[in-house]
Amino acid sequence: MQRLLLFIFSALFIAQCSKNSIPEKAEFPKQPQHVFILDKIPEHIQEIKNLTIFPGDSEPLYEIELLPEQTYGETGEPYLTQVTGSAVDDHGRVIILNRASNYDHFIYVYSDDGTYHTQMGGPGRGPGEYGFVYDMQAKNGKVFVRDETSQRLSIYNTSDFSFDHSMLKEQLAIRDHETFEDLNAGLIFPRKDGNYLVTFSQGVSGTEHTYLLMDTNGNVMNFEPIVFPNSLWIRTPGKPMSPSLGLGHMMGQTLTALSGEDALYSIWTMDFLIRKYDSNGIYKSAIFYPLMGLPFDLDEYAKTAPFGYSARDIEEGIANMGIKLPETNPVLSDLKVDDENRIWAAVPMDPQRENYEWWILDETGELLAKLQRPREKTIFDIKNGNLYAKEIDEETDAEYVVKYRIELTERQ
Repeated sequence: MQRLLLFIFSALFIAQCSKNSIPEKAEFPKQPQHVFILDKIPEHIQEIKNLTIFPGDSEPLYEIELLPEQTYGETGEPYLTQVTGSAVDDHGRVIILNRASNYDHFIYVYSDDGTYHTQMGGPGRGPGEYGFVYDMQAKNGKVFVRDETSQRLSIYNTSDFSFDHSMLKEQLAIRDHETFEDLNAGLIFPRKDGNYLVTFSQGVSGTEHTYLLMDTNGNVMNFEPIVFPNSLWIRTPGKPMSPSLGLGHMMGQTLTALSGEDALYSIWTMDFLIRKYDSNGIYKSAIFYPLMGLPFDLDEYAKTAPFGYSARDIEEGIANMGIKLPETNPVLSDLKVDDENRIWAAVPMDPQRENYEWWILDETGELLAKLQRPREKTIFDIKNGNLYAKEIDEETDAEYVVKYRIELTERQ
């Protein structure tokens, strides 16, 4: 009898321990990790020339820490509301693009020590003025402002931040070139050599866009055209007045970054594949990590879709195009190249892309470090050992820019 009671007690004890060691299903996270390692290299990747493949489970060589050095626009006038862009000139001055509560755009310049310096241009349509500023870059003693409202590129001097001149989009039209004469100019990248790398496409309906090199007068130069796939756009019958919806964040898009030596790096966000082209547009090499994104969930994606598009709207629009929903989310969401030719590739950590894990690679593709950061705290520029990024006041929601010193220490 005593032996029977001991057996029952032991069985109950083991059962209770087993019950405690297995949490309820609700306690498990929806996704145990934000990337998955591929079992084999896809065929379309194997066909790429000069390709270097790294293990998907590579460990970084360094730990990275961002040490705050200086803030810009955190206190005092002018008061910043929504920082939508920032660039750093050759003298360390920080140029901030701010969107006011009435949606007017203003560009402010701050000295390296954080003191306010001047306003550059102002809202309007006249010379040196701007409407909706799409992007802003600082290079070669100039600040380049792409104004979508007036369809022009406005150029300012960093000596006193006065207006220099502007280039209309129509000046960049390709003439006397049968292959490209029907294409429209899009992104414009000023290069170190003083010329411009310009993208051309057939609008949102085009399946690809082409990169060409142009001089300051809009003439096409001797440059090997680079053609990349375009992201898909949809419009559903139930939303005739809504803008077309770009599907790049769910079905892939091309993103590019220009190095200090005018080399072009590109990604198609569905693959962790980074291609490199030299300053003449000639393909040189590629880096690949065998990773894929999280399983795609249309309902989760629709939570962040603009213009009121619902999951059903998106599903209908895709069906009308005769294509299928993706099986996975994009594995990359952003790409940057710093002044030391290190590559910064952003890996989304959740379906809504609220947080990024930045993979920092050296020029050969070796993993140096990983940096986790919320997407809304945008990284604007990386130069001279510093990282410039947006910060948000937790109490007031006011936005400003912080300069961080990048510190890398070897992992133990």
